[in-house]
Amino acid sequence: MTRIDFYQLNPAGPDAGQVVCALCQKAWDAGQKVLLLTADEQQSAELDELLWTWRDDSFLPHDREEQDGLITPILVTHQADPRGERQCLINLSNGIPQWFAQFDRVLELVHEDNKTLARKHYAFYKERGYPLNHIKL
Repeated sequence: MTRIDFYQLNPAGPDAGQVVCALCQKAWDAGQKVLLLTADEQQSAELDELLWTWRDDSFLPHDREEQDGLITPILVTHQADPRGERQCLINLSNGIPQWFAQFDRVLELVHEDNKTLARKHYAFYKERGYPLNHIKL
């Protein structure tokens, strides 16, 4: 069953973009492929740029679209096509994709700007019996 992790950001800590990069790094280091589902084109572009420049001592292989015959380790998109074998979904979109259960893990970020939405997502998963984890950063 898909495990759902809610990461509660500390307003005094790293911003959401930095946390997303750290989560992508952790998944990549663990050999997992990631779908980074964004809310819109602008957020996709911002995270694409941030993943290239996040750390000088790190490389996070990613792309904005899949190539035929190649599964990009980290796919950044707001128009998800969940094909391919991916273990981790980082959901930054405003909804819950109907195909979320094909992933081993779903990661949701909670911050000051999306608390109401995060509560709705939490209730959705809880009502369906998914294992929920709450991680304070």
